[in-house]
Amino acid sequence: MKINNREKKAAIKSQILMILLVALFAYPFLYMVSISFKSMPEIFEGSLSLIPKNFTLENYAKVFNSLPVLSYLTNSFVIALIAMVAKIITSVLAAYALVFMDFKGKEALFYFFTLTMFVPFTVIILPNYLTINKMGLLSTLVGVALPQMADAMGIFRIRQAMRTVPKSLVEAARLDKVGHFTAMTRIVIPLVKPAISAMCIFFFINSWNEYFWPLLILKSNTMSTITLALQQFTSGESGNAWGSSMALASIATAIPLVLYLVFQRYIIGTFMSSGIKE
Repeated sequence: MKINNREKKAAIKSQILMILLVALFAYPFLYMVSISFKSMPEIFEGSLSLIPKNFTLENYAKVFNSLPVLSYLTNSFVIALIAMVAKIITSVLAAYALVFMDFKGKEALFYFFTLTMFVPFTVIILPNYLTINKMGLLSTLVGVALPQMADAMGIFRIRQAMRTVPKSLVEAARLDKVGHFTAMTRIVIPLVKPAISAMCIFFFINSWNEYFWPLLILKSNTMSTITLALQQFTSGESGNAWGSSMALASIATAIPLVLYLVFQRYIIGTFMSSGIKE
């Protein structure tokens, strides 16, 4: 009984700690959304309350009246979609080759891919910019998405998921003269679909939140992403329109947040199983 009581007390303490941590991380986001529905006088009162005294939509109205928000959202969505699809294709193809195909230098190639994850983005900014400029892709959505079309993290995660698939399945298919592409699409991909779905959302959110690279490439305001629009709007309002800024920030956060909430079980499961080997 004493052991059970100790376990119950430990479980209660863990739950309380978890609730406190969730509240700590969730409060800034909830406060941002709360400010977006408050009037300016109420915002400058300095109250930390999450419930507006006088609920208003004027901040959202101001944002939509002063900015082409739908255009910015579309630009962000197109860039994120292109980057996500390209990264998934390259990651799946590379991961399949590293797991189910035998060729010289396979392990060395995998370690090379892994090492690229530790290269700071600032190191490759200038070469990428010069390449995009020579290709004539400045101020284009493709120019923003092009350097994001392959990802070492995606190769690593999907490779780890594919390693849980018995090689005997692919080997049996190969004995029946089934090609690698057919084996990959008919056998392997259906078995690692949760991991692929998780990485899709991961790639989409990462690309959606990009700020510095689009800032370098997109020279036209009409081509701006929603993250650039947020910075431009805040600077244009001299940093005083907190309600409208928080409204735009809430809009920018809504799409990736919904995607994460829908697919969070895949994301968590993929990261938890990344160390599993066959």
